[in-house]
This record gives sequence, structure tokens and C-alpha cells, in this order.
Amino acid sequence: MGKMIGYVEGADVYLIIALLIFLGVFIIAAIYMNLMSKEQITELANLPLDNTNNETNEKQN
Repeated sequence: MGKMIGYVEGADVYLIIALLIFLGVFIIAAIYMNLMSKEQITELANLPLDNTNNETNEKQN
């Protein structure tokens, strides 16, 4: 696959753009996680263990 990309003229531009998009999303996610409060992190961490019945659970049953 890498050899085929080398033969395509202008492929390097697409590879650089893809890398920049990936890095941009990764950096934004890292900044967002660093700005989250401890309460939000705890709430999201306990979410799979939460046994309370909310409207979504009641509609599915």
C-alpha cells in the first residue's frame, strides 16, 4: 500500500492533511479533558455502574 501511495502524484498533501486533522482532534480532546471538573470526571466514571432508572431505561423495558 505504501508503495502505491508513492506513485500517486500529490498524495503527500493528503497524508499531511490527514495527519493535521488527527493531531487537531487529539489536541482538542486533550484540552477538553484537562478542562473538565473533577465532579464531571467522577460522574462519567461511575456512569456504567449507575443503577438508577431513568426515562431511557424505562422506555427500553
